[in-house]
Amino acid sequence: MIATLPMYDFAHLRNTTDRFWRLIQTELKMGPTHLTRQDDLWSMWTSPDLVLGQTCGMPFRTRLRDQVKYVITPDFGLKGCPPGFYNSVLLSRENITDLAQLDGKTIAYNESLSQSGWAAPISFLSKHAIAPKAAVKTGAHINSMRAVLSGTADFCGVDAQTFALICNMTDDFNDLRILAHTEPTPGLPYVCALRFDPKGVADAVLRAYETLDGADKSSLRLKGFVHIDTAHYFLVPSPTSPDKMFD
Repeated sequence: MIATLPMYDFAHLRNTTDRFWRLIQTELKMGPTHLTRQDDLWSMWTSPDLVLGQTCGMPFRTRLRDQVKYVITPDFGLKGCPPGFYNSVLLSRENITDLAQLDGKTIAYNESLSQSGWAAPISFLSKHAIAPKAAVKTGAHINSMRAVLSGTADFCGVDAQTFALICNMTDDFNDLRILAHTEPTPGLPYVCALRFDPKGVADAVLRAYETLDGADKSSLRLKGFVHIDTAHYFLVPSPTSPDKMFD
């Protein structure tokens, strides 16, 4: 069996995440001793052996909806978001006072199937009749922030939870300015393979959370878990992909 919680798995939090998984595994009474960590997320997400994983909302609604079962959603208590929801912060190194100044600029994004790095910023800007002229793919939110800081890109969108964790980790990005917050969308769901019982897995996660040390909860910024109707995930719009927008 495979268990993986890759979406907020920063190096300085891995021991904490490992402790949380061991509590979950104890409650499940099955599953691997250790979390799987590898670059090929798709092979883990689609594995029939996935007893617990975490994915992003956009892959979940566009490619995984018939290949996994929804389990539960973590709540990070993000300001301006309902429980279990999140949004993106739009970041720039420039002191931009009018979002219209982003029109025709270059956006850095982590992945084209990222809700927070691509879909949310593009959908948000389109409502203001704003469109970037070019895009730079970076592979990770922190790399998008570096691209903006270095001038390789003019702005980026970053998952608000990721942004908070990065700011807690380093002062390297203090010069970036928050221009806006996108609309809240359902947070990054926990999922499992089709052959597992999602309610049983969710119950194990909830029991494990109750026994998780308070300091570990604080380090992960974890406030609890909520069940979100999957219809809310599937109704989130998916904008044109970068390769089609800038071909």
